[in-house]
Amino acid sequence: MILSSLVGVAISVIAPIFKLNAFLKILVVLFTSCIMILISFKYSSFKNLSLIFAVFFLSGFVYGGACFAIKELFGDFPLFVVAIICLITYLVYYFAQKIIFRKKKLDNFVYKLKIKDGKNLIEEEGYLDSGNVLYDTITNKPIVLINFDVFSKLYKDISCLAILTKKINSSSIKNGHYIKINSIGRGTSMLVFTVDELKVEEKCYKNASLGLSFSGFEKSFGKNVLLHCDYS
Repeated sequence: MILSSLVGVAISVIAPIFKLNAFLKILVVLFTSCIMILISFKYSSFKNLSLIFAVFFLSGFVYGGACFAIKELFGDFPLFVVAIICLITYLVYYFAQKIIFRKKKLDNFVYKLKIKDGKNLIEEEGYLDSGNVLYDTITNKPIVLINFDVFSKLYKDISCLAILTKKINSSSIKNGHYIKINSIGRGTSMLVFTVDELKVEEKCYKNASLGLSFSGFEKSFGKNVLLHCDYS
């Protein structure tokens, strides 16, 4: 760290002697940052090194780098403008970081799925939700929630209206029945049925119970399937 700091100070002292233009000054700053990073940090792969560079440059950009770059390119500007630039840069950084970390957190609970019923086989990604604790009152099996988009891939001939009005031909869907719910599925009842096979990554579950939910959970989790907590 000390050596890295000395290199940064040395270049910062020497560079002004050459009276570089704005573009070359920015290149010198970037070059100095690269040298300091290579001295200061260990890295195990190119991906790891790229991440270190990205965090370093983004942090530097947020904490003054944006103002420095604009000043060198366009000249001096009022302190009020500096404050506005700093605020906008920080907000962009903050929300970008929030979105990235939220996506990373969600991805830790996302699993690849295969749902097979008869000749139908669909592939989806499901989110493992610890809040989904619904069980089928008839089979006592955990219920995996799906939205209508997934349901329509399995049963193209069954309309949304038929489901809501409970006018479904029992022979067209395996073990189809309605259960009372007051949790994540919302509403007064939910259509629950059985599929031949549910594959979660490498694990296979025969005669799994699925529940059709109109709660809009896909807007919160970004997935059309919500796995039961028992599938962890």
